[in-house]
Amino acid sequence: MPDNIRLTSRDVPLIQLGLYQCRFPVSEDPSVPGGYRFCAGPTSPDRVYCDHHHSIVTAVEPRRARSGFHLAQRRAA
Repeated sequence: MPDNIRLTSRDVPLIQLGLYQCRFPVSEDPSVPGGYRFCAGPTSPDRVYCDHHHSIVTAVEPRRARSGFHLAQRRAA
């Protein structure tokens, strides 16, 4: 299992998630509606993911960021 997926006892189907609970899918489960279980960790009011999963989805690969920047410079020149 990848390091960025942490299964916990909080993993719940989407239909059971409450307000301010992380909506990051952490496991497939054909027995629940929608087929996935979600993190359900606490979130801040302005996010749909907990701090851990927010850092995963907003991470930028340094190599990609640099290559995109160089490409933009070539187009502008």
